[in-house]
Amino acid sequence: MEATMTQAHQVVEFLADVEKRFEQFCVTFNTEQSIEKNAYDCPIGPVRSAIFRGDVFEKASAVYCDLNIDTPPVLAEKMGWTGMKMQGLVLEIGIHPRNPRIPKGYIELRANVGDSVILAGGTDIFPYFYNDDDRIFFANKIRDLCEKHTVDYEELRNIRADFFKSNFRKCDVGYHAGIYSFHLDEKKFPFFMEMADAFFTAYGELVTKRNVEPYSESDRETQLKLHGQWAEWIMVEDEGTRFGLVKGIPPEALLGAILPPVATF
Repeated sequence: MEATMTQAHQVVEFLADVEKRFEQFCVTFNTEQSIEKNAYDCPIGPVRSAIFRGDVFEKASAVYCDLNIDTPPVLAEKMGWTGMKMQGLVLEIGIHPRNPRIPKGYIELRANVGDSVILAGGTDIFPYFYNDDDRIFFANKIRDLCEKHTVDYEELRNIRADFFKSNFRKCDVGYHAGIYSFHLDEKKFPFFMEMADAFFTAYGELVTKRNVEPYSESDRETQLKLHGQWAEWIMVEDEGTRFGLVKGIPPEALLGAILPPVATF
């Protein structure tokens, strides 16, 4: 149990560091920006959010949750946990660029802490206009990360592809160049940490490359339409969002941070 508590503490410190890196990432690209930070005392634990609005990132947000929740029976059975409660640590970052030639960026890092620590989460980019060069570039960066840590890239990519899709619109949610895992052993904590490095590095290069490209009003209309479809998926199909709202996380904390800044339906 002592090792588990040490690991949980390390996860908390790591997620706090990623929040700081996210803020610096926004400052690096936005020459003009506003920042809105809020903290919420929710029934299942504290939640905080940070939203940046600027000339490059129309809206970039981070939501951090430290939750005390019931242990899902399926997880308890799978992991052999005996406790009825667990700690859920979640950091979700979404970056909506102003230029639709830049893909939307996303990373989610989470840890379930019970009798042991189970890591989860993933990352991907979301195109407004399909660009095979961007897809391959991001996929190669994540594949290299997986190979370095002896993690099966295709297995985790397929998990993402199976989950992040719209059952109503019959389309993908994201490029599926990235990865996702629901159960990652705590021994893979170094891989978990370096996922953040890979995201900021790869996405930063794409922002630098694509932000100089011109776009039209028609391009902007396409972007807003896709924002609408993304918002639909979050509010209608994403189980994690629904769970948070049902358990008492205020909509302004959860939806206010992760929904796109502007959308058409």
